[in-house]
Amino acid sequence: MSRDWSLRSRLTRRLVLGVSLGWLTGLAIAIFVIAHEMTELLDDSLKASAHVASAAFAAGQGTEGLDLDPDYAIRIQRNGVETTPAPWPAQQQDGTHQLPGWRIYRLSRDHGGLVVEVGQSDEWRRDELLESVEALLVLMLPVLLVVLLTVRRAIAAALGPALRFAAALKDRPATDLSPFADADLPRELQPIPVALNTYLQRIHNHIESERQFATNAAHELRTPLASASAQAQLIAAGRGDARAARAMTAALDRLGRIIERLLQLSRAEAGIDGHARCDLVRIIRIVISAEDRTAITFDDGDIERAMIAVHPDAVALLLGNAIRNAIEHGTGSVTLTLRPGPILQIRNPVAPGSAFRHETFAKSAGSTGAGLGLTIMRKMAERNGLGFDTRIDGQMATLTLDFSARALA
Repeated sequence: MSRDWSLRSRLTRRLVLGVSLGWLTGLAIAIFVIAHEMTELLDDSLKASAHVASAAFAAGQGTEGLDLDPDYAIRIQRNGVETTPAPWPAQQQDGTHQLPGWRIYRLSRDHGGLVVEVGQSDEWRRDELLESVEALLVLMLPVLLVVLLTVRRAIAAALGPALRFAAALKDRPATDLSPFADADLPRELQPIPVALNTYLQRIHNHIESERQFATNAAHELRTPLASASAQAQLIAAGRGDARAARAMTAALDRLGRIIERLLQLSRAEAGIDGHARCDLVRIIRIVISAEDRTAITFDDGDIERAMIAVHPDAVALLLGNAIRNAIEHGTGSVTLTLRPGPILQIRNPVAPGSAFRHETFAKSAGSTGAGLGLTIMRKMAERNGLGFDTRIDGQMATLTLDFSARALA
């Protein structure tokens, strides 16, 4: 069993880690930029100080009139003579120089008669950079804290609908098969309640099928059981004759047919599980072979193979009921015609005044059937997404089964 983990905690950790890494990356880039800009700024201040000092000495003011920072050092040379010493070796070229522990700028004028070198110690420049970085951190840390709090609240708000749905699912009684209401879930989680509602509806259908089967069985089996019981009692009492035995046999045969149709109805209502495919032409021929083939004509329309995405048991159950109904209630031979689509038509002549009775247990006067054939066919067609149509033109009944919606290339 996998260990327990929290989606909220995992998202929070990963987002916080990502934001923190982004913050650190941005901070590193900012420090690099500040270091570059600070170097340029301090170099410009060195250059400016050298020009000020050079101008002052050229005017004969000396170092008293200069307002230099204590961390600055200056060297003055007049005509090759050093008048103000400095803690670094004298340079021979004008411009910026990096020496061990010092950053200096050399400026000469009067054709080398006056040379000024102004320097800043590396330690002082480093301290200035660190002060700038510390100020940046002071400003950036509150930003990071605000972003982290915002991320945490945003995750909680985003997961709110999912957490409420999970709580509703946890507190739901096992006997509650009602569909879930439309939850305000994100697009990625919307298939969950849809799938759950599909499963709940299927469970509900199975339960209703069991209840309906029990009701139908109690309703239909009462009469043949009573008839068979009465005949058996006559025979047991010695008052029965051959007619009583034949009557009991007929009642038991009818009881068997009713039980078979009830089981088929239950199977049609529950649906046949499993995704399968079959050859419609082959199934038709197998079903015909199980019936009285002398009364059945099959025109396959030169279609040798018709693959459909329907379970073969469902097709066999549907066609078996259709052909038996046509044989039992018709007055002549049954004709099966297959056309591209595939579409199957089952036709047979009927007596005047005949009609298709779609209600459960509805049957014509004098019928020995259970009144379930059309109900079984209709439910099986609906379960498998097949077209189902019945009509009577004059004295010719036609049942049309359209398999085109489930046809396979």
